[in-house]
Amino acid sequence: MTYEEFLLNKSIKTTYEGIEIDYLDYGLFDYQKETVKWALKKGKAALFEGCGLGKTRQQLAWANEIFKHTNENILILAPLGVTRQTALEEAPQIGVNVTICRSQADVKKGINITNYEMLEHFETNSFIGVVLDESSILKNFTGATRMRLTEAFKNTKYKLCCTATPAPNDLMELLNHADFLDIMTTAQSLSNFFINDMKTGTWRLKGHAIKDFYKWCCSWSINIDTPKDLGFDDSAYLLPRLNEIQEVIEIDLIDDTFENGLFRNVETSATAFRKEQKITSNIRAKKCAEIVKQHLDEQFIIWCDTNQEADDLKKYIPSAIEVRGSHSNKYKEEKTEQFKSGEIRVLISKPKIFGYGMNFQMCHNTIFCGLNYSYENYYQALRRIYRFGQAHEVTCWIVIGSTELHILDTINKKRQQQEELKNQMNLSLKEIQILSFERKEVKKVKSQSKIVLPSFL
Repeated sequence: MTYEEFLLNKSIKTTYEGIEIDYLDYGLFDYQKETVKWALKKGKAALFEGCGLGKTRQQLAWANEIFKHTNENILILAPLGVTRQTALEEAPQIGVNVTICRSQADVKKGINITNYEMLEHFETNSFIGVVLDESSILKNFTGATRMRLTEAFKNTKYKLCCTATPAPNDLMELLNHADFLDIMTTAQSLSNFFINDMKTGTWRLKGHAIKDFYKWCCSWSINIDTPKDLGFDDSAYLLPRLNEIQEVIEIDLIDDTFENGLFRNVETSATAFRKEQKITSNIRAKKCAEIVKQHLDEQFIIWCDTNQEADDLKKYIPSAIEVRGSHSNKYKEEKTEQFKSGEIRVLISKPKIFGYGMNFQMCHNTIFCGLNYSYENYYQALRRIYRFGQAHEVTCWIVIGSTELHILDTINKKRQQQEELKNQMNLSLKEIQILSFERKEVKKVKSQSKIVLPSFL
């Protein structure tokens, strides 16, 4: 055996047991058809796609083909609110039937959908296939939800994960997806591709393993921001203009309690941030109301972080409808439909409630009544309206106190870091992904140079 053959035998191999089909319609775009056919052939795969690229329709087509092939039931797990959107809006448009379920007793032959919170009420081994919508829920390495999902579907034959493109500086999300899909355990992939950086206390890719890592990822996942990333035309996916407006309110630093002297000492820790957030909540809410009143004929979705901010917003915008975590699922779904239909002009909520998976393209105005340190929450909440299919320019106001500008700086730094890392990742990923998608092998070019040994050897 040659050394090259030895290395080839050591390479990572994954066996896929999927379904290969030649024809697929469902009214999908060309890149969507090819992506679904690719995922069906894999049997277990992940679709990491930019917001608005049609992941819902792709997962519905995938699930329906699995059902047609096996005549066994499929379960889709989705965030609350997305279940009705998927079953009642998206599925009928491509001719697919989906049953909304709250427990195993509601399951009907074919495709069934429920929200993640209801998982314990289902017999997961009774399903031949599962779809995780907004599968970024797997990103928490030690999270109970990730572990529960992985264990619940460890014997499921067909699996599909769908979510927005993961942050390139959060590669653990990729590893956890591979673990759920039975490609490789998180511990194994860490050992193969990563090294524990003792200086930073984090895992980082081994320098020599970068290209092999992305090649491996492309064997079980599609990672695109536009159809162009797979070699398809993206002219229909150009987003309208985004106008981001920062409304910085000057905050008085005089301490009325005199606990720490005449002036307050504004700190940047998480605990101190919450304290400052309470102090500035009322004045930020008042400014949000002024913005809404300047656009009386247009819809708004206002994002807040705390119940106090929501209460203050309601005080200044009494006609607005607020949805918070303590509300019933029925109430949340009802208000979602009313906002989509235009019955509700101003909706107040939090990113963790409506910030993931919802389609609100009929609205093109959003306000953030302050921010927290999570760039992902900001990005996902904004993308509820700033996504492919949006027909108008989008305006996003960030209303923040002058004492909270460090939060805005942190968000902007994280945004810049993500864009830089995404560009670096694309250099490694794009060539590999297109070749892998076209079922062509990525080959290493052998060096043709000759080494001349010294005469004394």
